[in-house]
Amino acid sequence: MELYIYDSDLNLQGVVEKITSLLWIRRYWAAGEFKLLAPATQDNIALLQMRRLVMLPRGKDAGEVRYIHLRKTLQGEELIEVQGRFLPCWIGKRVVLEPIMTTAPTPAIMQRIVRENVTAPRNPLRRISGIGIAPVNIERGNIDYQSEPYINALLALQRLGQASKLGFALTADVRARQFSFHVYDGRNLTAGQTVNPPAVFAVEFDNVLEQQFTHSTERLRSTAFVGGEDLPDVPRTVVETGELQAAGLDRAEVFIDAHDIAQRRWDSTGNLEVLPEEQYRALLIQRGIQQLELFAENITFTSRINPAANLRYRHDFDLGDRVTCLDRRWAVKINSRITEVTEIYQDSAQPQLEVTFGESQPTLADQIRFM
Repeated sequence: MELYIYDSDLNLQGVVEKITSLLWIRRYWAAGEFKLLAPATQDNIALLQMRRLVMLPRGKDAGEVRYIHLRKTLQGEELIEVQGRFLPCWIGKRVVLEPIMTTAPTPAIMQRIVRENVTAPRNPLRRISGIGIAPVNIERGNIDYQSEPYINALLALQRLGQASKLGFALTADVRARQFSFHVYDGRNLTAGQTVNPPAVFAVEFDNVLEQQFTHSTERLRSTAFVGGEDLPDVPRTVVETGELQAAGLDRAEVFIDAHDIAQRRWDSTGNLEVLPEEQYRALLIQRGIQQLELFAENITFTSRINPAANLRYRHDFDLGDRVTCLDRRWAVKINSRITEVTEIYQDSAQPQLEVTFGESQPTLADQIRFM
């Protein structure tokens, strides 16, 4: 297969015509990544440089080269290994510098994070040129939101996306030489709905070659107590959110420290501003809803999909879609979202597909943040 290599301004640098293997990992509410192994020819070494962009034919996802390793095998074969992350990692180069406190739909808040810290920040040195923000046609109600102080912008997007079940992407338009930030919602393709043709994955339908099922309540918490600013001689506001009626062994509690959400603050003119109690409690509840996503029940199907079966990848199903997974022998039937797709390329342009339905297992970095 061929891989197209561009610079950060989307000028074509050349084509990698032969590879040994490629893992192309797409994620719904996080930056994807890729791992490429290719012959270490002079052309490949010259093309695969740091910060170059790697793209598949006719694709819009691009991965930035962040790791290069050259080696020679015992058989004398010289190989170049390249790894990198998809373009949302550029958003991770910024922190949310100016606090955001607003009541608005989640897509609008996600766009605002990108606009104020990436595409049109006050400080022009913080701007990343060539990035636009695509319009959103997603109906969502307003939420009360206050950003954490100096939170990484990509992490802020991930938390908002997980809480609202919305995905995001930063795609490349080669012809226009432009990048575009998108917020999107996957289609509902579950069995039982009548709007779209359903996508049902099961071994008995010959569209699943291998699969694993994981059900974990190790991190599960049902109810959160969220504590606001902690000031001397001022009673601390604590709100309860989550499953408020959970009782007995079904109730698992956690305390979330949200002292960074201030009810009292000094404005630019030196006057003390105090948020109304109702508005302040709403901000604490929203923070609790976001953080409870880190303590959710984990139900995951990981399947190796047959790409030659009845459901066509990127047509009948794609990243972010909600589908039905079925295994009668295991007595498991779940409607779940496709949150990760790994495309595995080796000898042909037709990839093997490993699909994660539901929450993927936490990475080491996720677990450290959780702790």
